[in-house]
Amino acid sequence: MKIDLFSPHRRIELEVQRSIEKLFAEILKVSAKKSTTPKEIQKILEKFINDPLYLEEMGARIAQRMVTHISVSNARSWSAAAQKAGRGREIYGLLQREMLLGTGSRVHALVSENAKLIASIPEKIREEINNEIADMQREGLRHETISEHIRKRVPQITKSRAALIARTESGKASTALTQARSEDLGIEWYQWATSEDQRVRPSHRIMDKVLVSWTDPPSPEALDRLPSVGRYAPGEIYNCRCVALPLVDLNVIAWPAVVYMNGSLRRMTRAQFLDISGMQGRAA
Repeated sequence: MKIDLFSPHRRIELEVQRSIEKLFAEILKVSAKKSTTPKEIQKILEKFINDPLYLEEMGARIAQRMVTHISVSNARSWSAAAQKAGRGREIYGLLQREMLLGTGSRVHALVSENAKLIASIPEKIREEINNEIADMQREGLRHETISEHIRKRVPQITKSRAALIARTESGKASTALTQARSEDLGIEWYQWATSEDQRVRPSHRIMDKVLVSWTDPPSPEALDRLPSVGRYAPGEIYNCRCVALPLVDLNVIAWPAVVYMNGSLRRMTRAQFLDISGMQGRAA
């Protein structure tokens, strides 16, 4: 199964990033003026920070559009995967039920989580620039030098935060929808797939093509003998471009395959996997 089937489209990510930057356009505009002082920038940030309801409302609109677009894209991926596995009618029925009943509590939670993240951006900018101003003052730098530095840093921080949220949260939303639909269909396993390029972090490279249960997420860092940052599925950690490919059809797997179980990786034949996976009798 191709990784791009269940990947959030880059177009969606860029749209979210642009929407967040547009929301904070006033901050970017003020910091672009050569006459602007750090105090004036902080005043603009305070204006946003003191109106959290507005930010969360606008953040929710951005998040709702993102999740809706990803949900539609994810549904198309399921349909394509189902046709190849001969489960088209079953998965079509699931998607039709979703249309009638709504996308469920998980989607509502995704929108709420993202709205709060977007609303937190001005506070994060303020924290970073206050720390940088304090460091530069301790170094005895001139006021003009500090002002010039802060004017440059505010747009960098704003755009960096927007890009990080767009990239990470679109991946998390895609994975959450894939997992929810997998659970509805009784599909308990997925194959971890990386983008297979030089930007893949070494700990995730270990996970490429590994079969994983939704109920037993791995810690890729621990498997790479690094400090663990928690257990998670593909796309659920910052800047992760990996994808969970639901195990709709065992025939797409090259056997023997590597399987993650209880903190370790094991190579298994198809028969061994069927014994431990609970898929006996349901294999294609």
